[in-house]
Amino acid sequence: MRILRCFLLFSLLLSVPVISSAGDVQVLCEPGLRVYLDGKVAGTSSAKEDGLFLPGVAVGGHVIRVEKVGFAPQSFKVEAEKLPIEVKVGAFSPLPAAAPPQPAPAKPEVVQMAGRLTVTSAPQNCTFEVDSQPEAKDVPVLRIDAVSPGQHTVAFSKPGFERLTGVVNVPPGGDVSVRGDLLAGRIETASEGEGSLRVFSTPEICSVQIVGKTHDKTTTVLNVTHLPAGEHRMVVTWRGRQMASNVLITAGHRTVVTVSFIRGDEPFVVSYEPE
Repeated sequence: MRILRCFLLFSLLLSVPVISSAGDVQVLCEPGLRVYLDGKVAGTSSAKEDGLFLPGVAVGGHVIRVEKVGFAPQSFKVEAEKLPIEVKVGAFSPLPAAAPPQPAPAKPEVVQMAGRLTVTSAPQNCTFEVDSQPEAKDVPVLRIDAVSPGQHTVAFSKPGFERLTGVVNVPPGGDVSVRGDLLAGRIETASEGEGSLRVFSTPEICSVQIVGKTHDKTTTVLNVTHLPAGEHRMVVTWRGRQMASNVLITAGHRTVVTVSFIRGDEPFVVSYEPE
């Protein structure tokens, strides 16, 4: 009899339905919203479901995320239980307007130093022109200041002589001597004074040749002084590779040259500063 009672009790236990270890979650919200459960899309809300009904959510902690186009999403941490729970979605906040793209910073304007022309002639009195602007030359030496760097057309004229024309190159801050020899029919130019050269390089160790001399660069910077004013050929050598460029040496100024053998870099960058 005792065995029979145990058998009946066991049979009754087997016939009792097992309570599910999951619960339902009702997400109350307007239709047309995307709903995520723990980062995965759970569905889209509708008026029919008063939002979205999530059946059989495992008991435990979860994150429900609700998204609306053009608005900041809302997230809810919920603790699912065996009994149904409800999540109410409130009003959405619009996303902040995208900041307008910022214009690229303007490149700093490079202001080049004005140069000067020192004019002499034979004979002394004549008319001198710079870029078709005449100047009466009735003194032994005529000096014209504030000449912009670059090439300029010059001319010497005097009744009874053939007009002379030529082109002079005025370096930034340079003093260029121009002599118009109407008697011999020629124009002569020369840069006056001395300047210096400062070289930075990548890699740091290289050799620099200028005005017929080679200088070994073994430190961060190489300084070469007492260079005659004018345009000179500069050759830089590193491990058998050579790069060359013409550089201007101007009186009383330092020509700063940055040289790079690295692919993609500007090979020569030149600037000028007072000594």
